[in-house]
Amino acid sequence: MLSVYSSANYAVDYTSPTSEIIAEMIQGLIVSTPLEKKASEELYRLSNNSLIWLNNKETEVALKLLTDAGAKGLNSEDYHSKWLNLQWQALQKNLKPSFHQLTLFDATLSSNLLHYYSDLRYGRINPRQVRFRFNVDKDPITLAQQTFTAIQKGTTKKLSDSLEPNLIFYSNLKKALGNYQKAAKDHPLLAFKFTKTLKVGDSDPQLVELRALLVTLGDFIFIKEGDSIAINSIVYDKAMAEAIKNVQERHGLKVTGKLDKKTVKVLNTPLSMRVNQIELGLERLRWIPRHEEDQLVFVNIPSFRLWAFDSLKKKKVKPLTMRVVVGKASKHQTPVFTANMKHLIFRPYWNIPYSILKNEIMPKISRNPNYLARSNMERVGKRVRQRPGNRNALGLVKFMFPNKHAVYLHDTPSKRLFKRTRRDFSHGCIRVAQPADLAQHLLSWDAKKVKRAMQRGNSRRVNLKAEVPVVIFYSTVMATSGSSVTFLNDIYGHDARLKRELNKKQTSI
Repeated sequence: MLSVYSSANYAVDYTSPTSEIIAEMIQGLIVSTPLEKKASEELYRLSNNSLIWLNNKETEVALKLLTDAGAKGLNSEDYHSKWLNLQWQALQKNLKPSFHQLTLFDATLSSNLLHYYSDLRYGRINPRQVRFRFNVDKDPITLAQQTFTAIQKGTTKKLSDSLEPNLIFYSNLKKALGNYQKAAKDHPLLAFKFTKTLKVGDSDPQLVELRALLVTLGDFIFIKEGDSIAINSIVYDKAMAEAIKNVQERHGLKVTGKLDKKTVKVLNTPLSMRVNQIELGLERLRWIPRHEEDQLVFVNIPSFRLWAFDSLKKKKVKPLTMRVVVGKASKHQTPVFTANMKHLIFRPYWNIPYSILKNEIMPKISRNPNYLARSNMERVGKRVRQRPGNRNALGLVKFMFPNKHAVYLHDTPSKRLFKRTRRDFSHGCIRVAQPADLAQHLLSWDAKKVKRAMQRGNSRRVNLKAEVPVVIFYSTVMATSGSSVTFLNDIYGHDARLKRELNKKQTSI
């Protein structure tokens, strides 16, 4: 939290405070990290060491931004909003406030607004603290300059909006946060006790409360005009069955439309926990580097799904999406990072990593001397590789975005695994369910040309016309359309780690 020297005694009223006095006051009042201090110093340098917020129309706007920080998944008390609002009210009533009061308020509001803006732009903590390999290069000078310009032009709120991620996942998730915050307030204690599985035609008094909850969450949709009169019905009708299907789909359950034990357990999860889960998702999305390119390939590990955007600017253009297989949770977790895809390799060789060769291939060779020949493998010096073909472990195409983790996207001959609900089976690389569609999307080739490249000829490299950013991400909550939220299992245990770091209340900008 921001610390201030409240013991300083500046009770004397300065009728004509000089810039030197104000500079001394600012230095004395703010105790913070080097980056936070650097931003504050730059802001007051731009103002010629004059008070910024006195008689400024943007003061109320800035205070409201800090007060409403919870709507963006932040904590308003991280920015001392209660103290600032009380001080502002006191200053409004005090006809002759001391210079100390004015400067203390001014410096504290400036520092906390910079802190708030930084949290929106970069996130509250460094992602590397939780093993996410994103580079967050904070720029306190530019942030201070943007803040000063916004204050002068009356665009403080507009700057707040512009600092947030431009991904559709983020804007959708922020909408969902509002829904869940309302639901958590309206339904603080969930304790449904259905004694049997309910199906269409059954009845139970608890359905009245359940229906109200599902309306708030957006799962229950009235089938036709006039159905609203059924809001207090105790009958498990078709509309309720459809709502339960929505709940089951959003929580990774088998979609039956029947209210069974697993569905009831999900419904009894405290909504405050769901709110926190959404806040973690928003925090992680703020870590992703901003991409100016139109195209983007986005993989969310707990979703076991990939999205390939053709245009980030055209929000109505739906991305190509498909199932993926990711690294095993137990010992081969797929890392979280970003890199640029540069080329594809059709009919690739599989150069077997040393760890796989030692632990998996060599024991098989020792048991069966013909294993290499039968598996279409060959020795190349001290290494072993698998020749191109339908049996190749990488399938018929791989998608290369050079990185130190040696992770890439690729086809696979093991198609059956895509039918599983949970799909963490790989050694760390990511298998895609529809490689031909992804290749066609990235290269702008027709289907026949992609098929020829996959089925005929030797191994072949094809460069992309422009590099495409690839984000390998991890979030246990996703909102891919509207405010509908999918909650996912924390297969790698990253949520608990992030909660611990956020509870330390890191405040540096």
